[in-house]
Amino acid sequence: MYENNLRLFDPRKSSVWRLTLAFAAITAVTLLLAITLIYQLLLGEQSRQVERRLDAEKTRIEALASEFDKQSFFQQLDVFRSEGDILIFWQSDYEQSQQLSFLPDNIPSLPETVVFPVLDTGRGQIRLLTTGKVKTVYGNIVLATATEHLQRLIIDFKSITSWTFILAIALTGLFGYLFSRRHLRRVNYFNATAEQVQNGNLSARLSHKDKGDEFDRLAAHINTMLDAVEENFALVQGITDNIAHDLKTPLTRLKLNLEQRLQKLPEMGYELEQLNSIINTFDAMLKLTRLEHGQFPLQLETIDSSQLANDISEILQPSAEQNGQSIDVAISSSWQLSGDRNLLFQAIFNLVENAIKYAGKGATIKIIIAEKSISVVDNGKGVNEHDLQQLTKRFYRSDPARQKEGFGLGLATVQAICNRHSLNLFLSSENGFCAKITED
Repeated sequence: MYENNLRLFDPRKSSVWRLTLAFAAITAVTLLLAITLIYQLLLGEQSRQVERRLDAEKTRIEALASEFDKQSFFQQLDVFRSEGDILIFWQSDYEQSQQLSFLPDNIPSLPETVVFPVLDTGRGQIRLLTTGKVKTVYGNIVLATATEHLQRLIIDFKSITSWTFILAIALTGLFGYLFSRRHLRRVNYFNATAEQVQNGNLSARLSHKDKGDEFDRLAAHINTMLDAVEENFALVQGITDNIAHDLKTPLTRLKLNLEQRLQKLPEMGYELEQLNSIINTFDAMLKLTRLEHGQFPLQLETIDSSQLANDISEILQPSAEQNGQSIDVAISSSWQLSGDRNLLFQAIFNLVENAIKYAGKGATIKIIIAEKSISVVDNGKGVNEHDLQQLTKRFYRSDPARQKEGFGLGLATVQAICNRHSLNLFLSSENGFCAKITED
C-alpha cells in the first residue's frame, strides 16, 4: 500500500514536475550568465588591467633593447625596477639581478601570462606573481606583478558563486518538488473522486473553497455537473421503479388468471413461465432499489459462513451436475458473520449461480471460506477487464452473457447486499473468475 501511494504521488511522472525541471534549467542558465557577467565586469577587468600593464612594459623594454647596447640596456632595467612596482628579473654577464633562485622554464611570452607562487623572505610569506617574459636580443626578461589579493578574490568569488549556484538549484528543485507534489495530490484527489463516480457512487463530491484557485473553481463546476447527473439518474431510476411497481399488480392478476386456466389449457404453461420471469425481475428491481436506499430492514443474526456455503452447494449441486460441473466447499477458517441470513444467502447464491451459468461445461466451482472472507472461484474462461468493471451495474450484460437467460441484476444485487452489510465485493478474472466478499 505504501509503495502504491509513493507511485501515486510521484511528481517525476507529472507535467508539473517536468515544468519544474525546465524552470530549474532556466534558473541554472540565468545564474551562470549572471555569474559570468559579474566576474567579467569585476575580477575579469582587473585581470585584464594587469595583463595590459605587463604588455605595456613589454613594449617599453623591447624599445630599450633596440635603442641601447647590452650594458646600458641592463642599467636601464635596473633603474626601471627601482622606480616602479613591476618586478623585473634577468640574468646577464654584467649583473645577476633577480630575487629568484632560478627562472622557471614554463613562463610564457607576453601577452600570455602565468601565475606561480614564490617565497618572499623579507615578508616571510608566499606571494602569487602574474608573470610573462619578454624576448630581447640580450636575452629573456621576466616581468611580474604581485596579484595574491586578486587571486584570493578570484578563489573566494568562485567558491561563493559555486555554493550559491548549488544552493539555488537545490532550493529550486526542492520547492518545485513540493509545489508539484501539492498539485499532484489535488489532481489525484480529483481522480479518486472520479473513480468513485465511475464505480457507481454518484454521491461523491469534491471539497473546495468558495473563493479559491482554479482547482476550487474546477471542483465547483464538477460538483454542479455531478448534481445534475445524479438528479437525472435518480429520475430515470425512479421512473423505472415506478413502472415496475405499477406493472407488478396487473401482471400478478394476470398470473392468477393464467394459473386458473392452466388446468384447462396446459399449453399455456410456457406463457405462465415467462410471466413469472417478468414478475420476478420486477421484484428484484424493487428489492435492489430498497437495498440501495437503505429501505430494506435487516434481521440481524450470527451466521455460520461454513453452514451457509454447504447449504448453497447442496441446493445448486444438481444444476451444476447438469452442466457436467462440480461444486466444492473448502474451509480453511470459519467466519461468523453478523447480518441478514436471507440476504447473505441470496448474495452467495447469486455468485454460485452465475458461475454455473457462465463458467462452461466441465468447470469446477469452489466456495472458499477463509478468515473474514468468502470466495466463489471457477476455472472457466473468465471475462475481460472492461466487462469486469461493469458487472455490478444494473442490467449490464457482456456479449457472451446475452446468450444466456437473465436480466443483469444478479451481481448488482450482490453489490447492494454487501454495501448494506458494510462488506466489500472484489471481482477478478485470472485463469477463471473469482468473486470475493470480505469484511472491512
